[in-house]
Amino acid sequence: MAEMYLSKKDLASIAGYTYRRLYDIDKAAEKDKKLFVAGEGGKYCLSIFVQRWVQYNIEHQNDGPEDWEAEKAMHERVKREKSEIELSRMRGEVVPIQDVQRAWMDIAGVVSSRFINLPRKLAPALVMIGDPAVIEGIIERDVRDALNMIANTPLPGEGQAAPEDDEGDAE
Repeated sequence: MAEMYLSKKDLASIAGYTYRRLYDIDKAAEKDKKLFVAGEGGKYCLSIFVQRWVQYNIEHQNDGPEDWEAEKAMHERVKREKSEIELSRMRGEVVPIQDVQRAWMDIAGVVSSRFINLPRKLAPALVMIGDPAVIEGIIERDVRDALNMIANTPLPGEGQAAPEDDEGDAE
């Protein structure tokens, strides 16, 4: 009986797979388990392909369910981690990154504006004062005011809770 030789696309059609999928399987296979064995006229041996394709399928027949179980387990882990993060957020232990970034941008804006405006604010008050201790006291007071404003910047989520607390204190 004469050997039959077919193109890779014809072999893929026989296997019921795309050529690309078989190419990937063939590329990953060991040398003695390659699916495509070159033959006559740039085509590939059908009998060797069928033998190795059957062998490949027997060796990998349990890959599906095991991979499926691993995928399900990984999915459950991700769901549990997501639930833990959500619970931490509800408890106030975790803050969304956007809130933190917004708070830091607000703080940076306050710091910049307060310290950039400090010389302009203090210069008129200090021009006529000759006593270094008084000048030091004025500068120190304004620097402390700026630092207190920064320190009193509410954390994300605190800004919403403050009005409720104030209302409760008023009653």
